[in-house]
Amino acid sequence: MPFSEYNPDAAFEAFDRKDYEAVLKLASPHAVATNSDAQCMVALLHQGGLGVQRNVLEAERWLLKAAEQNAPLAWNNLGTLYALKCPELEHRWSEATKCYQRAKELGFDCATPYPL
Repeated sequence: MPFSEYNPDAAFEAFDRKDYEAVLKLASPHAVATNSDAQCMVALLHQGGLGVQRNVLEAERWLLKAAEQNAPLAWNNLGTLYALKCPELEHRWSEATKCYQRAKELGFDCATPYPL
C-alpha cells in the first residue's frame, strides 16, 4: 500500500472528537516523514498531554523540526510554547518574541497582535 498524503482535515476532525489516539495515528507517520503540518499536530498533542504523556521538550523537538522548514505555524507555536514559561524551557523564554516575529515574516497573520 503506498504512503498516503497527510490529511489535516481528518486529523482536525479527530481532534474535535477528542480522539487523540486517531490524531496521533494520522499525523505521526507524516511527522516522521517531515511534513511540517503533521509535526505541529504531534507537537500540540505532546504540549497538552492529549493522548500522550505531556512532554514540552518533545513538543519543542517537533516544532523545531517544522521550523527548520520555515513553517510559519511552527514558529508561531514555538513562540507560544516559550511564552508559556514552562520550567523545562526556561533557557528559551526570552525567544518567544523572536519566534512570533519569524512567523510574521513568513506570513503568519495571527502573530500580528502579539507585542514584537
